[in-house]
Amino acid sequence: MTKLFIALLFISLSGCNSSNSWKCVNGNCQTDYGERFWTDGGYEKGFWADGKLFGMGNQFFGTTSKFSGDTYSGTFMNDMYEGSGTYYSSKKDVKYTGEWKDGKMDGKGIISFGEKSEFPGKYYDGLWKEGEKNGHGIMFFGRTGKFAMCKYTGDWKDNKMDGFGKFEWADGSYYEGPWQYNKQEGNGVYVFKNKEVFKGFWKGGVCDELIKKMGKENYLKLY
Repeated sequence: MTKLFIALLFISLSGCNSSNSWKCVNGNCQTDYGERFWTDGGYEKGFWADGKLFGMGNQFFGTTSKFSGDTYSGTFMNDMYEGSGTYYSSKKDVKYTGEWKDGKMDGKGIISFGEKSEFPGKYYDGLWKEGEKNGHGIMFFGRTGKFAMCKYTGDWKDNKMDGFGKFEWADGSYYEGPWQYNKQEGNGVYVFKNKEVFKGFWKGGVCDELIKKMGKENYLKLY
């Protein structure tokens, strides 16, 4: 139901252009604290071991990188994001703050979309695994788009609503029950905006009894 910004980055990308080279301008960029600057304006500042970033550090992507203008501040291991940190995509106006493993979002974290992004106000606050939403989390879909002002609270699997969860529409109505691959699946409850409660069975996101009650046109507005 939504596109998701995924940061899967490696330090070496800063120097992927053969015309881009770096110089350690301050400290020791091999075995201690050092600051490494690239000719395209990119840099890495932090603690190094065997020429690789270990521990706290900061990164800025220069003009020749496809991540130009992006920043990361947090912990590293073997030149990869590991532990906790914040990555900001300047072009997308999207920020992730949370846990990392092997360069991917993994653990507890929040991804938020700024005012200049495709979906202003959108966010996901929850658990991640290998760069995807997995586990319990809350997704607010932002103030624009097909699902503007909607929110989902519940289980996720491989970036999809999967398990048990509650989806709230902008008018105050909501569905609560089981999900599978982003669709309602099984016995659930739909509560109308006037607080009327409907209990039914959904298959592949469709509940025939609710369609009859609401009318097909009104039902389709939910999706």
